[in-house]
Amino acid sequence: MVKIKHIFAALIVSTALMSPGLIAAKETAKATATSPTPSVLPERIAAIRTVLQDGVDKQVASGFSAALVDSQGRMETTFVGLADIETGKPITKDTVFRIYSMTKPITAVAIMMLVEEGKVNLDAPVSTYIPSFAGAKVYESGDSLETLKTVPVNRPLTVRDLMRQSAGIAWWGNKTPVEKLYALNGIERAPAELVPGYTGPRAANLQEWADRVAATPLTNQPGEAWTYGVAIDVLGRIVEVASGQSLGTFFKNRIFTPLGMTHTGFQVQPGDEANLANAYYASVSSKPPTMTSHLVDLKEVPKHDALRPADPPAKSPFLSPPLLELGGAGLVSTLEDYVRFARMVAGKGQVDGVRLLSEASIAEMGRDQLDAKASTVLTKQGFSYGLGFGVVLDSNLYMTRAPVGTMLWGGAAGTQFWANPQTGEVGVLMTQSVGGYLGAYHTGFGRASHGK
Repeated sequence: MVKIKHIFAALIVSTALMSPGLIAAKETAKATATSPTPSVLPERIAAIRTVLQDGVDKQVASGFSAALVDSQGRMETTFVGLADIETGKPITKDTVFRIYSMTKPITAVAIMMLVEEGKVNLDAPVSTYIPSFAGAKVYESGDSLETLKTVPVNRPLTVRDLMRQSAGIAWWGNKTPVEKLYALNGIERAPAELVPGYTGPRAANLQEWADRVAATPLTNQPGEAWTYGVAIDVLGRIVEVASGQSLGTFFKNRIFTPLGMTHTGFQVQPGDEANLANAYYASVSSKPPTMTSHLVDLKEVPKHDALRPADPPAKSPFLSPPLLELGGAGLVSTLEDYVRFARMVAGKGQVDGVRLLSEASIAEMGRDQLDAKASTVLTKQGFSYGLGFGVVLDSNLYMTRAPVGTMLWGGAAGTQFWANPQTGEVGVLMTQSVGGYLGAYHTGFGRASHGK
């Protein structure tokens, strides 16, 4: 409303005396102009709660917590079910979760902070920071160290290749010869993980671990394909080299403490031990939908047979300092801690006056970094990959119908998050379950959080 000049004071008084209704209307308009937009969060969080309660009732997970933040910084949360079935402990705001691959965006942010300081160059060869990568080779044939045949790389592997996971760096498994070679070399992908078939000594530190990765062939030429693996864990070693600090120290000093993430780290923080949730395997007799086809009506989800403990809190390796601080899968956190990180991303590098990155850096991280050939498997699902984040390209194809430009990722034990730098909005889902029809609840959470 335009401010009325002092010279019109007499006119205002006379008008008020003659037309009290007019003044009332003007006051209402003024209040409307200054009042915040009515929040949609209570309605959306109620819809999310209904979705998550269904998952608990059907034993897909023992419990969930979720949070939404709107463009005005208002937050709504919900907590459903148990953090530990065996003890009957409920999920609360203090529950600590293993976030696994939701560690990756945090490592990517650390790299971009060092880029802004001139200590890392995204397009520099990885060997600039980890010399053993100067000898990188690409797999050609063979299924053992004795029969292995490789070819030289067409160009040096770069930091950007690691950030966008187009480096051809896999992880151990039994599906491909390269995955088997990762197992033979004892390359861990999660804290205290036992690599099947490997009987040698564990890597003593992140430098030795990264050298093992460098000695294992790439699945493809740099930049040719999106290969989900331990590339971002390698970035953790680059953080150490460029900063002169351990990855955990850098995270704490430069990210967690400034953002107020007091319950996040490579081990459960002192005083939080009793809050660590149990992790479970969901058991179900029917075949669950695949990751690319889990857009199912919740009515189609059967009640699961059981939830089997996967990492009992009292014996969890997350209670002790890790031998390896893995930047791709090593952190634990709480719902509200991760909301702080997601709000920083949605805030284009800052939240509540604390700035970690420039707007330009967040924009670069949220830009599709893959060429058409490399991203085909992703674009069919409506998204691609930026620098450490998934990025929505087509809302109609993406499973949750999230807006274009939304930055997101998830973790192996069912955690999920999204952040929208265009609107400042955020959604975070926490749980500790693996298997079954969990994907249906990821979709349900995402759609409800976007009002779909």
